[in-house]
Order: sequence, then structure tokens, then C-alpha cells
Amino acid sequence: MHFVFLENSNDFTSSSLNLKAIDSFQRALIHFCKELVRKNHRITIFNGTSINKSEDGIDWVHFSEVSNFLDEPDVFIVCNDTDFLDVNINAKLKLFWINSNINVFNYKNILVSLLKNKFILLYNSDSLISSLPHNFKYIPKVKFQIGVNNSFFKNQNLNINNCNALVTTHPLKGLDWLLDIWINVISLKIPWAEMHIYSHTLYKKSFVKNIKINNLKLKLFKYKDNGIHIKKPEREKEFIQTLSNYRVHINPSNDISSLPFSVIESQARGLPVVSRENNVIFDYVYHNETGFITNDPNNFANKIIDLLTNNSLFLRMNSNAKLNNKINDWKTEVENFEKKIYENIIHR
Repeated sequence: MHFVFLENSNDFTSSSLNLKAIDSFQRALIHFCKELVRKNHRITIFNGTSINKSEDGIDWVHFSEVSNFLDEPDVFIVCNDTDFLDVNINAKLKLFWINSNINVFNYKNILVSLLKNKFILLYNSDSLISSLPHNFKYIPKVKFQIGVNNSFFKNQNLNINNCNALVTTHPLKGLDWLLDIWINVISLKIPWAEMHIYSHTLYKKSFVKNIKINNLKLKLFKYKDNGIHIKKPEREKEFIQTLSNYRVHINPSNDISSLPFSVIESQARGLPVVSRENNVIFDYVYHNETGFITNDPNNFANKIIDLLTNNSLFLRMNSNAKLNNKINDWKTEVENFEKKIYENIIHR
């Protein structure tokens, strides 16, 4: 089958995995398409690539050229951008992949475009679907679980002598709340503990246009002696190895607008998670088994402290996370995806 994806974001291709740190969804898209290629499918991706090229069996083409595309693919997938719903591509099956909140300010126009062009909603989270306006119930839907690169599942050499916590959340999604907990509770009880925050935005020394992020930078500088370190995001290969140096992945976000891709990867690697409550996180973390989910600041702090200091608890949750049956590799999820695609093409 021929799959065509339309994704409007930064310049990246398959080789970007080994060249730079890229967005979690971009990594997911690459692995998803590479697995489809292994299944002998043909893949074309229109995105922001600066050079049209073929890599790993995937044709990467700049999205400005989509109007010149004359093929009639089996499946056309628009990734989360409602501006592309009226792109004229004649496909047997059209999917609109919702992987984060979409702007539904003009939801009536979006609804008309979805119905007119016979799109099916492809989604990963029930919470994202439930947040849509009521009228979206008339659009057919297919649920698709995100997979994880098989390298995350491989055995690792644990460094249980460390006292390091990992944070990968967007700076505006609960980080200020977490800093107060770390500064006022955790760093006082275990002053040797370190919290490593991976963020392109915070790693840059210069200030930005967003006042809230600038205030965060000032706060981080003020408390730099409290074990808080800002790290530059790593390429996937290095990041997989880096995860072995942590005892807990902290997720301070209570936002349901996007999937916690890095949390999913950490669970696959065996890293316990401490997260605030949101509907999405319960899809991937077993509370009290592979991590802890709580909104109470004191409980949140205590669970982090327990994982950083209690070897028995850490090793038990590390073992449980590796057995987390809510998380599968891409091979398994693509096989499930194929079945749903064939069903929708045959029975439409």
C-alpha cells in the first residue's frame, strides 16, 4: 500500500534521528513509517524538509510541492493541522491524525472539511477526543496506540548509586510548580539529589519573547545551587543510554493537550514515573506499580524522594515498568494499525 503523510513542522528526515535532538512526535512519525516500510509499504512524507530525498525507503518532500502530487495513494494522513484538510489528494482512505489539541475556534468549518473530504479521525488518546466539540461525534474514528523504538526495551546496566531525577516537560507545563516542590522540600531533605531538565528553550542563555519563560530562567539561575541542572536535549541514541543514569522521570504536567511521548519511552526503558494527574497519563502508567500519580504537592515530593533513596522500591518499579503491557514496540502497533486500515478500506 502507498501511505502519504502531510506534516507541517520543522526540517527533519529519517537521518535526523542520528544528527540532532528532535521533537518526540517527529521521532514517533519516523519510527512508525520505517516500520511500515519493513512491511513492504510505500511511504511519502510531505513536511518542512529543506532537501527532497529518499531515506530508509521513505520519500521526503517539501510540503509546498503537495499541489503537484498526482499519485492516488491508498491512505492519506494529515498530521494534526486543520489547514491541510482541503488538500486535493484522491486516496482510498483519508485520516486526520490528532496527536495534540487542535484549534477548534472555527470548529464548524473544520467539521465541514472533515465530512466533505470523508476523513476518519485517527487518535491516540481518548482524552483528546472527549475534549472536542460535541458535533465531532459524527466523524468516524480509529484509535491507534503509539509504539516505542525497540532500543528502549533492550537490557541496560543500571546505575543505582545515582540520585538523579529526569524532567522533559515543556517549561510552561507545570515546571514552575515542580521547582517550588524541589526547592522547598526535596533539595532540603536530600541536598545531594540532582534534577536534570532537558529543554532547548531553557538551555539557551538568551531571553525569549515569552515573559513566563524568562521568569523561569531567572528562577532557575537563582536556585542553581539546589541541584538543578539544565541539559541540552540529546539525539535518540544518546538519550536511550542517558536514561540509565536516572531513578525517576518527573512529569509535572496536568495538561491533556498532548501525549507524554518521553514518559512512554521512559516506562519502556524501566524508569519509574512520578506524575500529576491527567486523563492521558493513566493510559501509560500503572499507579503504585510502574510509578505514582498524584496532585498533592507533599505526596508528589515524598514519592520522588522515595524513588531517589529507596533501592528496593526503585528496583521493583524498574522491573514492573519493563513489563508494562500498556506499551508496545512499533512492530506490534503497526500490525494492529494495518488490520484497522484494511478493515476501513474493505468495509467503506
